[in-house]
Amino acid sequence: MRIHLYEKSGFCSGVNRAVKLALELAQKETDVYTLGPLVHNREVKDYLYSQGVKSVSTLDELKGGHLVIRSHGVGPETFHELSSRREISVYDGTCPRVKKIQSLVKDLVSKGEIVFIWGDSSHPEVQGIFQWSGGEALVVSDLEELPGELARAASSEKTALVSQTTREVKGFNEAAHLFKQYFPEGEVYDTICTEVKSLQDEAVKLAACVEAMVVVGSSFSSNTEKLARLCSSWVPTFRVSHAGEIKPEMFKGIKEVGVIAGASTPEWIIKEVVEMMEDAKMEEEFNEGQEEAQKEQQENEVTSSEAMNQEDLEYQEVKTFEVGERARGKVAQIEDEHILVDIGYKTEAVLSRSEVYLEEDATLQDKFSLEMDIEVVVLRVNEEEGSINVSHRRVEKEKQWSTLENALENDEPLEGKVKEVVDAGVIVDLGAGIEGFMPGSLVDTGYIPDFSQFLGETLTFKVIEMNRDRNKVILSRKKVMEEEEESKKQEAVQNLEEGSLVKGVVRRLTDFGAFVDVGGIDGLVHISEVSWERVEHPRDVLTVGEEVEVKVLEVIPERERVSLSIRKAQPDPWTDVSRKFNPGDIVEGKVTRLVNFGVFVELMPGVEGLVHISQVADHHVKHPSEVVKEGEKIKVKVLDLRPEEKRISLSIKEAFTSSIADYKEKESDPEGGSGVKLGDVFGDLFNETYSGEEEEKEE
Repeated sequence: MRIHLYEKSGFCSGVNRAVKLALELAQKETDVYTLGPLVHNREVKDYLYSQGVKSVSTLDELKGGHLVIRSHGVGPETFHELSSRREISVYDGTCPRVKKIQSLVKDLVSKGEIVFIWGDSSHPEVQGIFQWSGGEALVVSDLEELPGELARAASSEKTALVSQTTREVKGFNEAAHLFKQYFPEGEVYDTICTEVKSLQDEAVKLAACVEAMVVVGSSFSSNTEKLARLCSSWVPTFRVSHAGEIKPEMFKGIKEVGVIAGASTPEWIIKEVVEMMEDAKMEEEFNEGQEEAQKEQQENEVTSSEAMNQEDLEYQEVKTFEVGERARGKVAQIEDEHILVDIGYKTEAVLSRSEVYLEEDATLQDKFSLEMDIEVVVLRVNEEEGSINVSHRRVEKEKQWSTLENALENDEPLEGKVKEVVDAGVIVDLGAGIEGFMPGSLVDTGYIPDFSQFLGETLTFKVIEMNRDRNKVILSRKKVMEEEEESKKQEAVQNLEEGSLVKGVVRRLTDFGAFVDVGGIDGLVHISEVSWERVEHPRDVLTVGEEVEVKVLEVIPERERVSLSIRKAQPDPWTDVSRKFNPGDIVEGKVTRLVNFGVFVELMPGVEGLVHISQVADHHVKHPSEVVKEGEKIKVKVLDLRPEEKRISLSIKEAFTSSIADYKEKESDPEGGSGVKLGDVFGDLFNETYSGEEEEKEE
């Protein structure tokens, strides 16, 4: 039996757009909803729910969150109500073709035309279009009721006919012909989706070339139901919603079968159906080549009568087998299209190529060798002809299903190669003809905009859901990655010791500090621990991706909390203070902070001293800002050093007084005069202070 699949079956662009919108939104947000099922397909609805996309029937069910308008669209009243619900974010997934009809109908009604909508009045798309007409349009579902509706509007001068996007072309053409009989001047707008038209055309073409058709799609899907009706007018047609509904007896005696799917059917369901059909066609494949295999077997085998005498035959044990029974045997002969296996039957069993799982471009000679021990399952026994057919593929598939079930039950990782990339994720080859689907949201811990990078790659994943009857396997690489990250995090926490120095990488900068990856876990470097110098924001001294050395301050394993310090991994500048400064020294520093009680002056990176407000000037000041400002460089005198307490007492006024005394001493010594004036040293500070002294003297 040959299977002919229409390659462009599956999601139409409108449905695909809405599904993609919902899935991408669910990856970034919680509380994602659709107003009614996004697609008329239970399997898709279940999958969307598993990804966090829930369906609600009415807006009253929503208390907030993110709402996706499905491809069928809604009426203006719904949009108006949503605009008043500020707690709901709206994402419009209406199919562009449906939007075009909505706009067209609204415009025609506004011009006073009577609009007929050819469609199912219970379908959400038609209900939305009707609402855009302001309730003025007339919905007609079949040809029998059309004349009555047309007659009711016979006196109207301006009329128009539009169609639901998923209606049958033939039915619409008949409706249009009847409409023109009543309204020769009326306008007919062919608004059936071009993709739906193409699908219907291909369904008819395919049905005309085969003996039976399989239409894949939900019974709730309008376009699927119409495809099935079209095909059934040509050949026997089976409509199935999933692979579990495929039965071998459907195809008894059939050599050519066509497969097509509705616009609301996802690709993975189509693949599952075809896979199940391939399993169902085994009987025909057994017949093919069997005669040739038996002929070769008769030419090459040495019969028991030639090899043994009658006495030997009386004691020779010949095994008997039942269909479905497993057997072990040795490969006796290898040909291009089959191999012969000695399983203890009176003749070697025939194992055809179609019952062997082979990698792409591999041959039977690549997989098997003479005398190789293999396990097979009996497919057919013909006692009269003395022939037996077996399958190795079935055994491998059974073993692989068991492997997958054990992996799911024991939460064990597996590996597989990505064989195909689809919009919603990737298809993984699991071996023995079994495929697994990995949704886009489960491919990685982060958002992946393009999955093509994984094509041909071998991925490690876990099985998170499977249904053997429906050939359904859902995989997650994200789960493996999350567990690996958690394991690294736990290992990192256990290996970190308080007080140790380790290397890390800056991952994130915030107002309150920096997060540094120290081997699988992010530790926090508080802003006070970033540098010995005072910093306003970590970005002033650090960049994301930069490697730094940190000191472990605290580790709390049960809370996965690690506190780090960059500055304590570096030499303490205070250890060098006694060598660089002495009491009585006049040095230059930068004003870093002004407070009510004084001025903080940075003498070197990481080292600040305090000028008490009483030491700011030799006259009374209410606040240091009257004399100095932040960022200004000034001269100060070291009054006291206490490095062990990280304290230095400074004085601005004594530095000023010392400079005046030094200036006068040099001025009285002509030979030692340097020509430097106090204004050059203290600038405005000297002028303001000197002026103050003069004023006091005058008073």
